[in-house]
Amino acid sequence: MRSDRASGPDPEQGLEPVPAEGPTEGSADGLPEELAAFPRLDAEGMIVGAEQDGQAPAPLSGPSPLLPGLVAIAGVVLTVLAVLATVRTVSAAGQARPMLVPVLVAGLALGGYSMTRLLQLLLLATSRARRRAAGADLPPVRWQLLDDHSLHAVWVSGVGASIGLMGLLGVWSLLDGHPSGLEPGWPLLLVGGGAALMAHLARQRASRAWQEAGEVE
Repeated sequence: MRSDRASGPDPEQGLEPVPAEGPTEGSADGLPEELAAFPRLDAEGMIVGAEQDGQAPAPLSGPSPLLPGLVAIAGVVLTVLAVLATVRTVSAAGQARPMLVPVLVAGLALGGYSMTRLLQLLLLATSRARRRAAGADLPPVRWQLLDDHSLHAVWVSGVGASIGLMGLLGVWSLLDGHPSGLEPGWPLLLVGGGAALMAHLARQRASRAWQEAGEVE
């Protein structure tokens, strides 16, 4: 007669217990060793701890945004003052309140940050291109800086185009004989068109400089 114990493992046979499933030794955060061997990346796409291990130097963060921020703040303050002065102005009969100055300072408030930032990035790119041509060994830069000049140039072009459109309306109202406050209009055309043209040229020059510096292909 067979015993019921024959159907299960005999504790007297000295069988080793099966380890419970869980993170294996040598893994990180419960990952297998194959996946744990890959480096971890931070939000900027750089290897975590690379600076401490000597694998790669820390990337340059680029110019400080303090100066562009101060320019934008100055534009906002001037816009508020210009609007208050315009509201307090008593227009003559048949005349509109002058809007030339408020439009100009509003353009500074809206596009001053991007214009200043664009010039900063242009100076950075041209400086690295000159140093690279001289054979200097340059540390890497954050990959976001390689496209920032394009974004700011597009914004400045849009602000300049808006100012130019206001100037066109001023010229139209001057010729039409119905004052709109934007007369004579041509100063706004010059400022808006000049800002858009300058942003376009700065964008092209910065792109070439990054290429000459070997940052982009």
